[in-house]
Amino acid sequence: MAAAGLVDGLTAAASALQASADELNRLDGYAGDGDLGITMAEAARALKAVLAANLDMEAAQLLSTCGAAIARKAPSTSGTLVATGLLRAARVVGDASLTSVQVLERAFAAATAGIQARGKASLGDRTLVDGLDAVCTSLRESVGTGQGMAQALHVAAGAASAAAARTVDMEPKVGRASWVPQRALGHPDAGCAMLAIVLQAVAGGITAGGGAPGGP
Repeated sequence: MAAAGLVDGLTAAASALQASADELNRLDGYAGDGDLGITMAEAARALKAVLAANLDMEAAQLLSTCGAAIARKAPSTSGTLVATGLLRAARVVGDASLTSVQVLERAFAAATAGIQARGKASLGDRTLVDGLDAVCTSLRESVGTGQGMAQALHVAAGAASAAAARTVDMEPKVGRASWVPQRALGHPDAGCAMLAIVLQAVAGGITAGGGAPGGP
């Protein structure tokens, strides 16, 4: 996975998180603390600081450094989960024999496993895990059909958006939202919505001429 493309993708993700902070706070406020946007804006600032200072890092080291920075700067539940995902992904992106889409699929699979273990959430609990599972499925299919990075990201972004939409009718089973599940119904899970926003920004950056994470 080429670090230059990864920097572009992470920068797009960070900018999207900052731009959507109010919306994420609003969604999180229905049944949560209402601070997801604040936390993710802090995480985005930490990401951008790391990226600006480490443009020449290899992908694995860059992901690990970003994860460690978010763990320090945004140490809430959501910040810790995002940091965990980046740190887990860093462990699996060093195989130069794989295509970029294969590396991305492995990175998301590792991140999902780490987030699921750390957050004690299962598929169907109406959490970020539901969105991540949909993205992992999408990326596996993209690997199987030989899609390039740009197409794989667009399809994955669509899968994340569809997963977020499905959570509107799901009852939360873990976390603070599970204390008042009826308040969450009718609104998408904030974590799933966040994932969709991030992937849409990364995929949109490719359409606008930005570099794909990992190259072609």
